Amino acid sequence: MLKAPQTGIKELADLSSALIASDEAVKSSRQQAQIASRAKDEFLAMLGHELRNPLAPIVTALQLMEHRGDNSTVNERRIIERQVTHLSRLVDDLLDISRITQGKIKLDIERVDVATVVDGALEMIQPLLEKRSRPVDVERPSRPAYVMGDTTRLTQVLSNLLSNAVRHTPTDAPITLRTRELYGMVEISVEDSGSGIAPDLLPHIFEMFVQGQQSMDRRLGGLGLGLAIVKALVTLHGGKVSASSKGENKGSIFTVRLPRAESAALSGPLPKREPAPAVHRSRPILVVDDNIDAAETLAMLLRSAGYDVRTGPDAETALKLVDSFRPALAVLDIGLPGMDGYELAVRMRAQMRDPAVKLIALTGYGRDTDRERAMKAGFDIHLVKPADPKHLLDEVARMLRTT
Repeated sequence: MLKAPQTGIKELADLSSALIASDEAVKSSRQQAQIASRAKDEFLAMLGHELRNPLAPIVTALQLMEHRGDNSTVNERRIIERQVTHLSRLVDDLLDISRITQGKIKLDIERVDVATVVDGALEMIQPLLEKRSRPVDVERPSRPAYVMGDTTRLTQVLSNLLSNAVRHTPTDAPITLRTRELYGMVEISVEDSGSGIAPDLLPHIFEMFVQGQQSMDRRLGGLGLGLAIVKALVTLHGGKVSASSKGENKGSIFTVRLPRAESAALSGPLPKREPAPAVHRSRPILVVDDNIDAAETLAMLLRSAGYDVRTGPDAETALKLVDSFRPALAVLDIGLPGMDGYELAVRMRAQMRDPAVKLIALTGYGRDTDRERAMKAGFDIHLVKPADPKHLLDEVARMLRTT
């Protein structure tokens, strides 16, 4: 009988052991990567919460100052507003890129007139445009151009491209925004005559954290995430985005192409608009936030609109106030000490047994999962700090309208 050489058996055994060890190492590396990814996501969520919380009372305080008509601080207020907007955008970019890399961006798809997107983007960057001596030239198509998309996200795409153009272009140099239909696509382009893009940077311009050379003062700022977000959002819409430039200091052109949607045919008379029901301004509102400045500034804003407002720093205080105060609406922070805002919402609804009570989650936690959890806990809407004061007042009025 033939026998296999002992050296051959040993080599096979060694190879098998090496393969097993390699497989275990791969599994261990994968697990460590998953743990690191979860830790990163949790860190970004907490970072967003911690940065948004102090921004909320600043925004509300600015609105209160404007209501009081103190013209002596107009310039100072505008400076603070611009800086708060910039900080908020940086936080949003960090959290957006985290959601994109996890595939957690959800689109609210509808037929959209691109003119709506253009107008929204120009409005978003208005503070930047006010610094320019030359306005953006806007070339619109002769007829409405429709796409299927998420209006908010498409507006974000275009505002990112426009703000980039404004930051990189002298205030008296031309910037042109064009919209046209071309071969079954709707094409939106932003052309500037600014700093341009170096040839070696151009192929990587839509990658995360990629930026051109900046001076030590980082006058242009940013995290290098805006264009990566643009590409991801355009791709989710079934479109493409491209960049071209003749080189540094020779301007650049960013072009977004989206599939064209058929225009909706209008038939029959327009529906009759019914007048909005009146709002009883004296109706009671409860504000719960452990950030005392945030709670007090929001309470002052609501009182300035005529509402009867009480505040509480935690869930225990809120539940005691519920029985005596009987709020028609409550604005709750989520990151409360002890019992969090989700559990508080559930307890409040059970304790009050009044389905007409409205609950607003006003929080620094702004992920899609946070919004879904708020809805499951019984909130009517979920707003992310710092919420626009006018929008917040509109939402409160809408919820408290009575026939």
